[in-house]
Formats: sequence, C-alpha cells, structure tokens
Amino acid sequence: MDTIKPKSSTLTFFIIWFVYMASYSFITIVIREDGYLNFEPLFITSHINTLFDSGELVKNFFLSYPLLTNLLTYPFSIFGAEDAPFFASIFYTSLFLTKVVTIIGQGKNHIIKALVFLYFLFSPITFYAATSGTSLYAFYVLYFSIFYYLFHYIKKFTTYHITILSIVLSLAIFLDYRVLWGLLPLIFYLFVFSVYGVKGLSSKNFIVKYIKITQHHALRRKFRGHLSSMIFIIGFFPVASLLLFLFINYLMGNDSFYFNNALDTKWNGNSFFSLLDYDTITGLKNKAVNDFSFLNIVLFIIPIYVFELISYYNRALKLFILLLVPILLGILVRDSHIDYMSLQYYIIFIAAGIASIAAKPGKYFTSNKISYISYACLFIVCIYGEYLYLKNSTFTSEQVFYKSVMENEQNNALNQYKNGGRFLAFNTPKNSVVLCDRSIMYPLVAYNKKNNFFISNASAEFKQALYNPKKYCDYLIISNKKSPFYFLDKVETNFKNIENKDLNTNRFTNNTIYYCDAFRIIKIIK
Repeated sequence: MDTIKPKSSTLTFFIIWFVYMASYSFITIVIREDGYLNFEPLFITSHINTLFDSGELVKNFFLSYPLLTNLLTYPFSIFGAEDAPFFASIFYTSLFLTKVVTIIGQGKNHIIKALVFLYFLFSPITFYAATSGTSLYAFYVLYFSIFYYLFHYIKKFTTYHITILSIVLSLAIFLDYRVLWGLLPLIFYLFVFSVYGVKGLSSKNFIVKYIKITQHHALRRKFRGHLSSMIFIIGFFPVASLLLFLFINYLMGNDSFYFNNALDTKWNGNSFFSLLDYDTITGLKNKAVNDFSFLNIVLFIIPIYVFELISYYNRALKLFILLLVPILLGILVRDSHIDYMSLQYYIIFIAAGIASIAAKPGKYFTSNKISYISYACLFIVCIYGEYLYLKNSTFTSEQVFYKSVMENEQNNALNQYKNGGRFLAFNTPKNSVVLCDRSIMYPLVAYNKKNNFFISNASAEFKQALYNPKKYCDYLIISNKKSPFYFLDKVETNFKNIENKDLNTNRFTNNTIYYCDAFRIIKIIK
C-alpha cells in the first residue's frame, strides 16, 4: 500500500489502531473465557508446540501449511502457544484496517473515513477475522492488495505497482498456492492495460487504439517491449518462489506437493475434517449441489462489490478490474468441493470492494452528500448481510465461531480434546512418548504444551510404533466409534489391519487411563 502522506496525522493513525486493537482484544478475552475454541488456531498452537520435535525444525517449519500464517504467528508464541494465533489475528487485522482507513482518509475525506472506520468496527466478518485466531485476516490482506495495486497501476501505468503486485503474489504461494493460477488471466489484463498505456493516441476505444498501435512501427515496438517487461515482472517472483517451495517439499517430503497432500500439514488435512459429522456431509452435498443454496449465502456479502461495479459503469478499466473477482473465485474453487467453500474464498468480494473505495481519488467524495448517504446505507446493509452469512454458514470454523460467540453453544468434541490434552500433560511423566494420528488429535496436542513427545505421522518411528507399540511408545491415543473421525484415524485403522493379520509384535498389555466419546488414552504396560 502507498506510504501514508503527511496529511494523515501519525497520532490519528495510532489512535485508530489502538481503538481497533483494544476493541478486538477485549472481545477476544470475553469469548475465550466463555469457552470459545476452534480447529485452526488449535492446529497452529499444536504446530508451535511440536516445532522442535525430533530435531526436524526445518522440515516442520516448511511443510506446515499455510506457511505464511504460521510464520506470522511465531513471534507471538513468546506470550504462549495457546494465545499466539489470537494475538496474531488481532495485531495484523487491526494494523490492516487502520492502514485502509488512513488511506481513505487522505484528502480530508473525514466523513467517508468515519463511515469506513465504523463499518470495520461493527462488521461481523472483520470481527471474525480479528478474533477467531484463523488465517482469514491473511486472505483479506492478500486479496485487498491484489486489487488495490491493480487500481493504482492503471493511473500511470508504471512498473512500481506491478512489481509490488508480483511480490504480493509470491507471498500468496505460502497461503494458497492456487492463487497463482490467477497469473493466466492477469497476463490478458496486462495486454489490455498495455494498449491503454500507450500515450499519444487520442481515441479511448480499445479496438481503435490497438489497430493504430499495430499500424505504427514505433508504437508497435514500444507496446511489445512494455508488455513483455510487465509479464516478466509480474511472473518472476511468484514462479521463482513456487519452484523453490516445491523443491524444498520434494527435498524434505519426497513429494513436491507434500504440503498439500499430507494429512498432518494443515488443520483440515483429513478429507472430511472441516465438517463435524457424516450427517452434515450428506446434508451439505445435497443442499449445495442440488439447489445451489451456497449462492444464497454468497449474496449476503457482496453488496459492496456490486455497489462498486455500478459506480464504475462508465469507467471501463476499473470495471474491468472488478470483473476479475469471479474469475479468481472460479480459479480458487475449481478443484474444491462446494461444501468446503468458506470465507477464505468469499472474502475476495469484500476485499475487492474495499480496495475500490480506497483507490478512489479524494475529489470523488468532496462535498458529495449523496455518496455519503449511499455508503452509510451500504455499510448498514453489509453488516446485517455478513451476520446472516455467519449464521447460515456450514463451514466448520465459521459454524463453530457463530455458535460459540452468538449462541454460547460450545463444541463438545473440542472440549474433550482440551480436557484430554491437559490430563495427559499433568498425569504422565515428562517426555513420555505418545503415538496418535496428529492429523486428528492436534487439538489435544495443542493443550499438552511440551510435556510429552508426539510421534510425527511422517516419521519412520510412526510406522514402527504401529507394529510394536510396546517398544517405541508409552501411550496411545485412539478415536472411539462415537467420534466422527473414527474411520479417518490412521492409528486405529492400522491397528485393525495388523490384528487381522495376526502379527504377534502388536500384542501388548495396556490400561485405559482416560476415556471420552471422542477418544481414549491408553497406557502401555512394559
């Protein structure tokens, strides 16, 4: 984003930042004391707890996805692994919102600045991004940056904003590598921008401008050179970063896409772990595929985007940029099931709309009472629509957040993992070796801190411990049949296969020391 101009007071910047941080910090404290738990922040916490296990620091660091969210969270782990995801959400969301409000406030647009400030303060989706401990804030900043720099590029057609955009896209690889497919439509966009960027042509019609360029040797050469350089700049950093990341994954995990394919590299790595039970899975598929109810949910959060589309009806290039939103959304969900679609995808509508507002010149709002009234009404509609979105969302993190915060209904499975983790930490000898499927049991690992050593799913010891638990581990954690993840538990599944083959090495004396609906903790008697 552009550097803050002297017109925007530094004191005002810090006051706005303080208000956001204080508000979201207070809310986070309240909802966490009321029992709020969620899957993704618990995965981040468990990852921090096990980062130095087995001496595989570099491997654990690079192969956990999304790497960018984990990296942004690590500095806050000095306050505690359990709190780190929430500190990160509050800090980065507040800083981002303050920056946006300050940019919009340039040019003495105090009224629109106040309206945007209040919208962010009361927006349910912004509230969720700042207090949930999830990685939504990173997606919000990513999509905003993409559109913000595109809007600024078409003002002077300089390489500066394209270079920054290239760097932003290179960071996107560590958040969701599929965003990189957006380079393909962006190449076409650069072609269009390069035509409009040629100076000295009086016509504003794209076809007429392109024909004149092709008929003039000097202009044609200048056009080709500019287009080639822009394509190289926008593609260099993302492609280089992707190749390096794939190489590191291949080097450490024997699979270039290890970060995406392995079960324990992300919080919803198991195929259905982003859903709460099998009845939900069936219901979602029927709802989403048969009557497209997910489109109704999307309608709740697109008013800003639609409003900006309408306001640019006579500005071809800006309208053209906004039309990139459905293209990018299609790219992101092309290989995803509809029942996994969440705000990490849909936030692109809000981010693009806010970027459009931030990129508007100051004179657009000067003494324009109709615009002020329109935006005030728009933000009120958006706040209500975003609330309805969270209320109707069927994605696990959003569903858990809404039920916990708005309905004070806690997730029983997460509470059981929390209690089990604390039991294991306080009732077992320090450095005891524990065998479990960490792609499922990470909420338990999150509350164990550094008391026990958990065998990694990807390690050689994991398979050895499955065949001879008595030799390689002290405790087992296995899902029970009442757990929705029972059939996904690699430890339980492999034990059954080994027992069916009647392998004597798997026989051992044990004692169940903790039992709940979701899982049981077993002590191996040696």
